[in-house]
Amino acid sequence: MRKHCSPPLELTQEEDTISINHSGVNGCNLAHMWHFLQQELRAVQQEVSQWRDSMPDWDHHCQVIMRSCSGISFEEFYHFLKIIAERRLLLLAKELGPGDMEGSAGRGLGPQQAAFDVSRIAEVLASVVAHPDFRRVDTSVFSLQPGELLQQLEEVVAATASL
Repeated sequence: MRKHCSPPLELTQEEDTISINHSGVNGCNLAHMWHFLQQELRAVQQEVSQWRDSMPDWDHHCQVIMRSCSGISFEEFYHFLKIIAERRLLLLAKELGPGDMEGSAGRGLGPQQAAFDVSRIAEVLASVVAHPDFRRVDTSVFSLQPGELLQQLEEVVAATASL
């Protein structure tokens, strides 16, 4: 699974600098982000466990608290995955049209990277969908149900396995 990912690189800058981060999450570390969010929620749940039986919507409140600490809830994480997945699926549809297995090299993200990202999103989304706390999220208003997105991703992973 991680054989295509490089280990993280840590540098110590010995002088004043300005850092502008564009995107800290990609196919290689998406699972780490999901693992972090699960740890954050467990910590919140442990911290407020004494109110579990007396607080209405305790699970929802835990998500709100987690969001205030980490900047994202499980619901928002799903939407994040969905947006990235839709972009990668669109890229693959454009790049790998009939008779065009090479794609358009040199124009940004290529079909191999998009396929890699889709496979990693599918792995993480499978874990998200199975997570008991995510199952408590009201997904009825989602434009695309998590299970449907996972099925689409798995089909594309199977179709692009040869890239």
